[in-house]
Amino acid sequence: ALVAPPRRARNRVARLATLVTGPMGSWAGVVFWVAVVAVALPFANKVGSVETSRLTEFLPSGAASTRALQLDRAFPSGKALPAEVVFFRASGLTPVDRARAKADGADLTARLGPAIGTPSPLVAAPDGKVAVMAVPIPGSETAVGHTIGAMRSVLGVGTAGLEIRVTGQAAVQADLLGSFSGADSLLLLATAVMVAILLAATYRSPVLWLVPLLCVGIAEAVAQALVYALGRGGLTVNGQSAALVTVIVFGAGTDYALLITARYREELRRVPDHRLAMTTAWRRAAPAVVASALTVAAALTCLLPASLNLTTDFGIVGIVGVLSAAVVILGAYPALLLVMGRGVFWPAVPRHAPDFVQRGPWTWLARLVSQGRRPVWISGFVLLGAAGVGLFTVNTNLSALSELPTTAPSVRGYQLLEGHFPPGEVSPVDVVVTRGGDLPSVRAALGRLPVTAAMGPVERAGGMARFDLVLAVKPTGVTGFDAVRRLRTVAARAGGDNVVIGGQTAQDLDTAQASHRDTLVIVPAVLAVVLLVLWLVLRAWLGPLLVVATVVVTFGAALGVTSAVFVPLLHLPGTDPTVPLLTFVFLVALGIDYNIFLLTRVREEVLRSGSAAGIRTGVASTGVVLTSAGIVLAGTFSVLAILPVVASREIGIVVALGVLADTFLVRTVLVPTLAADLGARFWWPTRLPVSGTAPRGPSSARQSQRRH
Repeated sequence: ALVAPPRRARNRVARLATLVTGPMGSWAGVVFWVAVVAVALPFANKVGSVETSRLTEFLPSGAASTRALQLDRAFPSGKALPAEVVFFRASGLTPVDRARAKADGADLTARLGPAIGTPSPLVAAPDGKVAVMAVPIPGSETAVGHTIGAMRSVLGVGTAGLEIRVTGQAAVQADLLGSFSGADSLLLLATAVMVAILLAATYRSPVLWLVPLLCVGIAEAVAQALVYALGRGGLTVNGQSAALVTVIVFGAGTDYALLITARYREELRRVPDHRLAMTTAWRRAAPAVVASALTVAAALTCLLPASLNLTTDFGIVGIVGVLSAAVVILGAYPALLLVMGRGVFWPAVPRHAPDFVQRGPWTWLARLVSQGRRPVWISGFVLLGAAGVGLFTVNTNLSALSELPTTAPSVRGYQLLEGHFPPGEVSPVDVVVTRGGDLPSVRAALGRLPVTAAMGPVERAGGMARFDLVLAVKPTGVTGFDAVRRLRTVAARAGGDNVVIGGQTAQDLDTAQASHRDTLVIVPAVLAVVLLVLWLVLRAWLGPLLVVATVVVTFGAALGVTSAVFVPLLHLPGTDPTVPLLTFVFLVALGIDYNIFLLTRVREEVLRSGSAAGIRTGVASTGVVLTSAGIVLAGTFSVLAILPVVASREIGIVVALGVLADTFLVRTVLVPTLAADLGARFWWPTRLPVSGTAPRGPSSARQSQRRH
């Protein structure tokens, strides 16, 4: 049976509430958090210095393509990243164009000196419309980015029908890093403006909306400072993970503040003293906030064993973000509200009114869902299932180049090469033989395959050898993946583990396979974690299973709509392979988050007055705050759509759609209607009271027997 928390735990929460909201505690809290900001802000501003866009950080650790990339560094060609200068004229390159291309190569050498290697001779396509010149670029990630920028400044983009683009691995890396240049500040500003507008509309007060925004800003400084420290300690931080921290802190932090504010407003009507009202509100809201934050953190912890470094890093920075938001909101927000007094709610200052009766649309909706009409929740599941049909359109067979927008210079350069050179020459396969003696047999075996068009010259270093292999088929998508699998099978027969197949197509294949493997392992782990949390919080068996089912169906609907509607509408190349898993974790964690807020309040009322009355009171009292919180969270995640990277845009869209579906359908209608329809079965093994009586669990039954 479900029983009240132990008295010792209640006493600890009460002592913490008194510490945070006491007369000295509130003023001391303000001073403390000002000092925290002063310490954290200088480090938070340095987070950009630890961000990286190195290709190896986006690849699965231990994969063959990752190992090939690491082995390449031992060869002369591997000590620099290749860039390619593309010259294109739709009517065909003229002798003047070719002369200019050769002059540009000499100009690059003269003006950039040791920043680049020796440009290769110009290679023209068979149709004469495109020519390409390879330029090796040595140096660090930052140095490569600066060199690519300098090359583009020297070369320009062409004139009079001649188009010039710089592409290749070095340019793609530079464009990935450049796509987040200034994006952190833009995202922070856009998120802050979005939250400010939504808070002002929710509170309708010229003052109150500033307080949660200020506290969320404190949490953002703390979280980014911690991310900077982790980055200095070895964590891989990139623009996407830094953006994710901002979104989670603003979304979760604002939601926690809304929950505390709603409880505080309720208590201000019940008691005349605002400090006592806050103490009671904090004592009742804090367990839900802590449970929510720990649930999200526990779900994100499931990302840590992922094969993809990017996925693991998202889990770590996400945990930092949500825990920073919870700690700051529970500590700083009540202190600031108390210092400002009741007047912070002006002009709608809640007055002491113990007999206050809540009215409005949420009361009407609560009365409707508490009737437990079965066709209502069945229709909700059917609607979500219909939206989930779009899952059949999900295509995750994308290349790393698809992460960038089509307007990126490196993407445009590859587009110019495609269709003019044989398909495999645009993206050759990297073959590394770690034992040079196996080289003849490996080349002979691979050369006999129909997917092999040509093999490049051999490069040797330290007993190893490598060469490029040009595919006879399109090197992208399913066709390219099948070709790489065939190459690896034959290479293993010829040279065993001494042959490593890499290159862009192999990297895309390994990323897709790692994402699939991570999904199979992490999804059950996340579901187990959230189920365990719900069982512990609600002390019920059937209810948590049904709640998790609603969240999973909501995820399917959100991803399906994104794939079927928004991917073609926004001209996206497909669904990034990391998006399904990451959005699943975020939506399940956040969906359970809201259900914890709702069902802990409903449970409190159900144990007081029975199933129907408890659901009616719980939904009416949480409707406004949870709907506002859902809109704020959806708004903050939608801001990710302004970033130029495909994965970030898709994560923002899927999570925003899922949160809105949860806010206006699942948590508002489907779950409470389902709970009302099932009645006592939803809360089993808790024994619900007859309306107007106290709950009767085993402990209360034993007490009754002792009285009689």
